[in-house]
Amino acid sequence: MKKKDDIDYFFNPRTIAVIGASRFENKVGNVVFKNLLASKRDVFPVNKNVDKIMNYNCYPSILKIPVDIDLAVICLPAPEVPNIMKECARKKVKAAIIIPSGFSEIGEKGKKIEEEVIKIAKKANIRIIGPNCLGLIDTRQKLNTTFFDKIPKVGKMAFISQSGALGVAILDWATKENFGFSKFISIGNAVDIGFSELLNYIKNDEETKVIGLYIESLKDGREFIDACKNTAKEKEIIVLKAGKGEAGKRAAFSHTASMAGSDDVYNAVFKQCGVIRVEKVEDLFELSLILQMNKRINGNKVLIITNGGGPGVITTDAFESYGFDVVKLPENVIKQINNVLPEHWSHNNPIDVVGDAQADRYRSVFNIIKNENFYDFLVCILTPQAMTQPEETARALVTLNNEINKPCFACFWGGEKVEKAKEILRNNNLLNFEDPFKLARLLSYVLSKNR
Repeated sequence: MKKKDDIDYFFNPRTIAVIGASRFENKVGNVVFKNLLASKRDVFPVNKNVDKIMNYNCYPSILKIPVDIDLAVICLPAPEVPNIMKECARKKVKAAIIIPSGFSEIGEKGKKIEEEVIKIAKKANIRIIGPNCLGLIDTRQKLNTTFFDKIPKVGKMAFISQSGALGVAILDWATKENFGFSKFISIGNAVDIGFSELLNYIKNDEETKVIGLYIESLKDGREFIDACKNTAKEKEIIVLKAGKGEAGKRAAFSHTASMAGSDDVYNAVFKQCGVIRVEKVEDLFELSLILQMNKRINGNKVLIITNGGGPGVITTDAFESYGFDVVKLPENVIKQINNVLPEHWSHNNPIDVVGDAQADRYRSVFNIIKNENFYDFLVCILTPQAMTQPEETARALVTLNNEINKPCFACFWGGEKVEKAKEILRNNNLLNFEDPFKLARLLSYVLSKNR
């Protein structure tokens, strides 16, 4: 059933048929067809009950389309899919995305339909994504085969999800938060193409730097291990694995009709493959931003600079609780800082530049520590006190980040008074975390992978 580069038909189709295209705006077939028109591909609606959809000629069958079809997107109910697949086979379609549910995840009746679809596809050499899936998005090509009506901004992360519902929620969140993807793929029941083949395909995608996976279960454990090992040489891989407990495993089975397996086995596999496993959905995406940075964390020694004693203590607690070393300042650094800070500064790490610090005081400390090697990464805290200069301080931190080969992170706390400063950081690819415990947790994932 497999042949070289056949997955490319999903991401670079010349012609697309939407089988089950609809005139009604609340129907999946309408949203999918409308989305695909923006891709600038040749898109053909198929619906035996209407002549036109959005002023496009509608075909009663894929067999009536007068050109070859690379990709069919099927939006009709599960019982109709086997006959549709037979027509796709006669049309010599290369690839099919089967969106509807109602297959093996619902029990024996659906399983029989699924088995028939697989048999037809194998015989005709049609590759399948789905069924019971959302579809896929390639942001650079504005290719959207899903029934989500927006495309996230272009980014460096590819995301592969076993859950379509989670995928919709993530796409909605990403458009609101301006988070970018290179590719988004929902695989559903994965009767043909699953994580392993997609990892091997995306491994060669120059536009992708990090691959995120949402996994409920695996059918091809050995292939997955091999794909992860090979891909991890080229890309960072982050996994959110659901179905840890017994109730979670049962839920995963009813969702995608696959056994979830032992959580200890998954942990061992991920560690063996060089994959980072996270526990929260938000961690998966925020960690991806850290892994997209050009700088790597090469050790656990953190230097903290703050204009408030309390935030400094909280941040120290956060990093120590995750196993980081809030390293002591060398004597030569203390002596230099004595010359630029008030006498009552902290004389230790965290370096407390004192509450009335303006941007020049931060900048003076930055200039002292920028050529030092006693720390592995830096966290700069700012709270907006009356005399604070958030925007100027942000610019000073950006300059430092550009000058040194160690990662810099910001913890600019507050609301309206620091909004413009946060925008400066964001526009210069400098990550800001208001919760130091979250930052410490995310960095601990990176550190544990390197151990």
